[in-house]
Amino acid sequence: MKTSAHLSAGAIYSRDDLRKQFSIADATINTGVFRPKGHDSIWLFVTEHKTSDRTNYQDRLEREGLFWQGQTGGRTDQLIIQHANTGLELLLFYRKKKLEFPKAGFRFAGVFEYSSHFGRSHFVLFAPCACGSICLLFAGARYARICCARGVST
Repeated sequence: MKTSAHLSAGAIYSRDDLRKQFSIADATINTGVFRPKGHDSIWLFVTEHKTSDRTNYQDRLEREGLFWQGQTGGRTDQLIIQHANTGLELLLFYRKKKLEFPKAGFRFAGVFEYSSHFGRSHFVLFAPCACGSICLLFAGARYARICCARGVST
């Protein structure tokens, strides 16, 4: 099952909401990378500004691109890198800070795709363009999205 078919982009979901909606008892839903059993999905929970008791990963969402440090142990790196080859979708749940939304919820930003990584556990993920492709142009130290089908910047 593709989880994205049962979620609304832009909606706020707490981990408890997701537990109830999908009958999840697995405690690893409390981590940053979660693979629910029976789903063809990987859920990424990203908080940009972490509380002082958490590892201060450097993550940011810019336009539709996620620059994500990942997890220090690197245990899930290959899962993220190979997601398309294994038929798994990457779903991004994002918030600026822990209490930004009720019940420490996250905004569902939608389906993202692996684009690249550098070093260990430093990833760039992008949401697909409206044309259905990942349309990118690398410019200096930043990425700009240009739709190859429409020839416009997105």
